[in-house]
Amino acid sequence: MHVSGSLINEFISTVVNIVAFTVIPLIFYLAKEKTFIGFIHSLGIYKVEKINFLKVVFIITLVYLITLAANLIIILTGNSGRNSVDMLEYKPLVLFLYLLLYGIKTGVAEEIFFRGFIAKKFINKLGFFKGNILQAIAFASPHFVIRGTASKVDIIFRIINAFLLGYVFGYITYKKCQGSIIPCIISHIFINMLSSFILLIVI
Repeated sequence: MHVSGSLINEFISTVVNIVAFTVIPLIFYLAKEKTFIGFIHSLGIYKVEKINFLKVVFIITLVYLITLAANLIIILTGNSGRNSVDMLEYKPLVLFLYLLLYGIKTGVAEEIFFRGFIAKKFINKLGFFKGNILQAIAFASPHFVIRGTASKVDIIFRIINAFLLGYVFGYITYKKCQGSIIPCIISHIFINMLSSFILLIVI
């Protein structure tokens, strides 16, 4: 398929993914409030009034580097089993657009569903500590189902990494950003883009 066609398909996939992850929160909201008004705000999509930017960046960066190091160790020691995807032959702009769309597809959709919806439900009902652990488990759970050639060791580390990042994103959202998911959406997009690029190089 032509590159432009592939990019269009990736764009469509991104839109569909975001819509799919937003439908369930929307249904719950409409059932309770009987109106669409306030739905976007209820997901945590609003400006943070006060944020310690450096502290937030430090926490997310530290945890991300730990998870990245674990991934690289698994791959470089030959315990991954993942198949490589040859995209480095693409022009820089095309590669960037692919990475950006992938980052948006997962980063926006997952933050809306797991931090904007699941975490809020659990935290409001069980308190921050228990609620945030449960949402992190929910976030990590889909990583059990991974198609492809990844080894069991690789999958286990992916689950652990997802749990750590999920917990940290919940902590940042509800303890540092007044419930706004915007900082974690941006972080999630950047992390997925960077990780994907690094994995393209090392696998």
